[in-house]
Amino acid sequence: MKSEKKNREAGIPQSGILKRERPLIIAGPCSAETPEQVMQAASALALDDRVDYFRAGIWKPRTTPDSFQGIGAPGLEWLQEVKKETGLKVTTEVGSEKHVEEALKAGVDMLWIGARTVSNPFIIQEIADSLKGVDVPVLVKNPLSPDIDLWEGALIRFLRAGVNQVGAIHRGFFWWGKSNMRNQPLWHIPLELKKRLPHIPVISDPSHIAGKRNLIHLLSQRAMDHHLDGLMIEVHPDPENAWSDAAQQIKPEDFYDLMNDLFGDICLATSHELLDELRAEVDTMDDMLIWALATRMELAEKIAEVKKTAGLSTLQTGRWEQVLQRVKEMAAISGIDSSFIEKIYNTIHNQSLNLQNNRIKTNGAHSKKEHNFAL
Repeated sequence: MKSEKKNREAGIPQSGILKRERPLIIAGPCSAETPEQVMQAASALALDDRVDYFRAGIWKPRTTPDSFQGIGAPGLEWLQEVKKETGLKVTTEVGSEKHVEEALKAGVDMLWIGARTVSNPFIIQEIADSLKGVDVPVLVKNPLSPDIDLWEGALIRFLRAGVNQVGAIHRGFFWWGKSNMRNQPLWHIPLELKKRLPHIPVISDPSHIAGKRNLIHLLSQRAMDHHLDGLMIEVHPDPENAWSDAAQQIKPEDFYDLMNDLFGDICLATSHELLDELRAEVDTMDDMLIWALATRMELAEKIAEVKKTAGLSTLQTGRWEQVLQRVKEMAAISGIDSSFIEKIYNTIHNQSLNLQNNRIKTNGAHSKKEHNFAL
């Protein structure tokens, strides 16, 4: 493949993580709360042989300091007990070089890097350097913002540090608009990542995308429909009373049903459910369009002030022709009808001119020079 050749030429090593015939399944509570809660969850999940790793957050990078920050290093002993009693491999999130050292010392089988940590390349590089020469799989969540370059860059840092088994976790992206989901899936981003790094498996975290348990089935199905490589599901023995992210965790029996629905003969998502999820994504795109248009109009008004000072007319024909040609070419590349884009941009341009005319309030004293100051 072209992407693989390009990556080899760029010095990006190939990853050997979890190339398998069936999806990778990681399950367990959001946070390790007590020894009893961890063992209860692990014992229930060990009954399903489709579970590859038991997950539990030991250190929790929470948004506010008053939120539960995780039990800390003592929870690593609980994970050791899970391995001993159930035979399940265990994984937890690390956010610093010290976390890595403590997790590896406790025999944690796989590490994952959280969304907030991925957003800081300095920390990512420190963690990657701390893993040189260590044979442990590392999964990297997408950053909070929809920045595929930042996500890809974090993965490459681990590959170049010599981590042989690297994968990615799609957990959705923060969006400031209203939605029925906690984070926006923006499926095109993980799919683009798979094109850029085809040797890197990408699994989905529907729990964090959904933010509420009733959407986890649907989003899990969507991940499988997009041919992602597995799932990370938050499972808690008593989710309503969980110490963190209670709304997005499911009971073990609901997890069994989910696995049977996904990998059995039952078709999970109804047309109505799928329509709701797709409409939620459309709503997010509409929010983005409105934000972009509002920002563009603000820029038009600022340009009007420059024109007023310089004594320029609002209409700059040469500049407008450049703008129109550029967006039509972009539309063609994106598979959008260029005539459709031309109609939209003519409307946008007319509105920009109206705003500028109102701002400038042109009079006969203004010069009508033709310069490239126009929007």
